[in-house]
Amino acid sequence: MPNDLPFVELRELAKTFFDHRGGETAVIEPLSLAIAEGELVLFVGPSGCGKTTVMRMIGGLELPSGGEILICGRQVEGPSREKGMVFQSYSSFPWLTVFGNICFGLRYRRDISPAQKRAIARHYLSLVGLAPFADFHINRISGGMRQRVAIARTLAADPLVLLMDEPFGALDALSRERLQLQRL
Repeated sequence: MPNDLPFVELRELAKTFFDHRGGETAVIEPLSLAIAEGELVLFVGPSGCGKTTVMRMIGGLELPSGGEILICGRQVEGPSREKGMVFQSYSSFPWLTVFGNICFGLRYRRDISPAQKRAIARHYLSLVGLAPFADFHINRISGGMRQRVAIARTLAADPLVLLMDEPFGALDALSRERLQLQRL
């Protein structure tokens, strides 16, 4: 990627939602933003102001009503492995174990061997403090632990862009502080 291009670029990004009667609500007014590689960006504002909507559009999970989103100079047209998102609510697969959930984030990586995938999953399992629970099914662990599984699964996939929607909200104070201090 040429150094003169922003890593992530929002160009006149806009989003309008329509209700069942045809009424419309502009949630995101034209927003332009250039983000450099490695830069940490926080969207701060009151509940309902559009923070999650912007992240969902960057992640390709929501289509903009106007404007465009570029990652490495390529337009975002939908979800892909290059964009990882940790949602505010728990997102895990109840039929899998903790370890299986983390491995799930690696299933589309063709650049590494199955042994490397297991090693990466073990690394992130340890990083989030869940190694003793590797063989537990998701319905046997707490909500905060489920959220740590989602964080580990997303990190293990090694996305180009990491989108996190209040990922530490469900965690206890000690887990939240420990994860905030990690060098990812």
